Amino acid sequence: MFIGIVGWKNSGKTTLIERLIPLLVRRGLKVMTIKHTHHELRPPDGKTDGERHARAGAIKTIVIAPGAWEMSGRRQAGAPPELAELSPHVAGADVVIVEGFKSAPIPKIEVRLEASPTQNPLAPHDTRIVAVAANYRADSAGLPRFDLDDAEGIAAFIAALAK
Repeated sequence: MFIGIVGWKNSGKTTLIERLIPLLVRRGLKVMTIKHTHHELRPPDGKTDGERHARAGAIKTIVIAPGAWEMSGRRQAGAPPELAELSPHVAGADVVIVEGFKSAPIPKIEVRLEASPTQNPLAPHDTRIVAVAANYRADSAGLPRFDLDDAEGIAAFIAALAK
């Protein structure tokens, strides 16, 4: 099952994913991640988002950059694939957490941070957003709303979707 974690830049997506992965793993789920970045791939330095996902317990991480891509820290040959083309690479996962890919045709949780410079909500314009996680009393347009710090509640929500 694919679940997107979407939001504007610096809204807390990677931090939330880092918190969700071990909670989902403790529920017996095999978790893999796919991250979309607008930056070039960086050499492993212990701080890349893919490395953060792996340290949190993801059994495979895929990072898609503008002109390159990597799986579990290893650069892959060829042009970066589209999200739909990655299914064979994540076939063993119970949950694939997708960071970025705002317009992907998958269920998504929108992350909102009060301090974010961009405050335009995505949910009113995307019927695939299934919940909102925010650190303030955000209007969730009738969708389930979680406090951004409620990783346990968000993990339970994702686990229920994965069944």
